[in-house]
Amino acid sequence: MEEDLYALLGLNKNATSEEIKTEYRKLAKMYHPDKNNGDKEKEEKFKKINLSYSILGDETKKQSYDNQSPHGKTYNPNPFSAFTGGGADDIFNAFFGGGNPFGTPFGGNPFGARHEYREFHENLDITINVMVTLSDVYKANPIKVNYKRFEHCPDCQGTGFNRNGHSDNCEMCGGNINQKGSGRDQYGRKCEYCQGHGVIFSETCQNCNGEKVVLKDFEFNINNIQSVRNSNEKYLPNFGHQSKYYREKKGTLKLNIIFQNVPNHNIENEQLIYKLNLHFDDAIKGMKYEYECLDGNKLIVDIPEKTNDGDVLRIQGKGLFKNLNERDDLFFRINVMIDYERLQLGN
Repeated sequence: MEEDLYALLGLNKNATSEEIKTEYRKLAKMYHPDKNNGDKEKEEKFKKINLSYSILGDETKKQSYDNQSPHGKTYNPNPFSAFTGGGADDIFNAFFGGGNPFGTPFGGNPFGARHEYREFHENLDITINVMVTLSDVYKANPIKVNYKRFEHCPDCQGTGFNRNGHSDNCEMCGGNINQKGSGRDQYGRKCEYCQGHGVIFSETCQNCNGEKVVLKDFEFNINNIQSVRNSNEKYLPNFGHQSKYYREKKGTLKLNIIFQNVPNHNIENEQLIYKLNLHFDDAIKGMKYEYECLDGNKLIVDIPEKTNDGDVLRIQGKGLFKNLNERDDLFFRINVMIDYERLQLGN
């Protein structure tokens, strides 16, 4: 059976836009869940009132609704499915910019006693992978991390409305934001109807299209790279997405630190070890070996005569950072290689 959107607001088809707006304000205040302690019938009435106004309060949608004919092919006997797809979640996506406050994520009535209040369920957390090599650890330079996250729209300050457009005092929390208690509901929480601003706006923000948040690039530096020794996870509270519904709420950024070694290098007991593969002729006679440090600098290391397999050479001040100003020592572990083919030829 068809629901008459005008009748839901207690009006007829000849009602003016101002009459529609006035009646909507009165009924929204009367049936708002904050004032009805979980009354399911009034909750459903509130949904329908909001949907009715979302259509009749918009001249384009109102004209489309008024022009529908029960004998025409475009007529839909259920005006709610025509504008929402038939789901309660879609109603609130269309009218409130997303999130059905009456759906199952609450597991009950979110507008009852204060201790029963539950927030919207939003996935605000972000996970990103950050590659850290042993060369990065050696150089100890901060690593820049870039990612995208949702933040409150700067144009509307996270309200979803055009703040330069027409506004009215919020009737749910007391209206004038300068009055005591305005911007707060009956439980002392920020009024979710006006987002704590004390006023409501009739035009949608064009920058975020009413979504309240926009996707923005964000970057920061990971410091203390010299302390990384293996793959691990880091959690940064308040570096995730910003909530649409709760101004101060932000998610957590999870960093998957993926540590990657460098061939022939290893860390043992906080010391940097380099495995030097040395031909037995060079081990016997000794040589000068050119080593390229992990920061690209080169140094000449004297390999003494009669060096044995497994010997360890110390190179002072060329290892990992002890602190930001001083390096530890670098150690060469000798791996003597024998060329059996050359031995058999008598060379």
